[in-house]
Amino acid sequence: MLRFPKLFHATGKKRALVFVDYEHWYISLEKLHNQKPDIRGWYKELSQKYDVRDIFFFADFSNTSIRLEIPRIREVSSTIVETQNTSPHHKKDFTDFIMLDHIYQKAMTADNIDAFIIFSGDGHFSSAATFLHAKCGKEVGVYAVKNAASTVLKNSATWMIEIPEKKDPFAEIYSLILANLKSLEKASGKKKNYPTFWATVESVARKNALSKSTVAEALRKLISDQVVFQKQENISSGKSIKTVNVNWAEARKRGLSAE
Repeated sequence: MLRFPKLFHATGKKRALVFVDYEHWYISLEKLHNQKPDIRGWYKELSQKYDVRDIFFFADFSNTSIRLEIPRIREVSSTIVETQNTSPHHKKDFTDFIMLDHIYQKAMTADNIDAFIIFSGDGHFSSAATFLHAKCGKEVGVYAVKNAASTVLKNSATWMIEIPEKKDPFAEIYSLILANLKSLEKASGKKKNYPTFWATVESVARKNALSKSTVAEALRKLISDQVVFQKQENISSGKSIKTVNVNWAEARKRGLSAE
């Protein structure tokens, strides 16, 4: 299990700058693990351990899929760096070079920073990691997509976390629950449906040959994560029922779908 270094300063945390190769995160995670970045969840975990002073997101945002991620990125940072190569003759990817330039510039000027955190799996950053640690006395953390990370970079860092760290045991059940609730939403035009917690559990468990206890635990996790919420609804005169409903915007942010 990863152990982060001891913390200090008035906030009780080390001050950090973070540099994210979003093309690596988004494209590699989708291709290798069929997932989308949980930007907010990642930031929440990171900010619990560090006093994050700024996060720089780098990418060629002319890529339509990545451009659509900008609103999600802005939830945690306003520092977005476009790395598109506009040359009609040379199509080389400039993201690494632009990231490295920003890292070295900050290394020379940010004396009040204790840790540099790099989100990339590219071995090109190993020299920068060594420089930051050996010459500047900085802690160097690395996030990278699992199976897309350079061993050289890993060996150059103070610590490294590969994403996804582990598979959520309820991942497939989340989709089954959301699909069940989505189907009821679509049918509500004909007759109002009132999906309750246990009615949803029983339906999903029966249709997919799962234990009720497992489905219930997965549904509780969705409620805890605010992907699903409960509300009291009137079903007739003087009678009400607590229904379960999906916050689809939150589901999309977490890369969850009803498919």
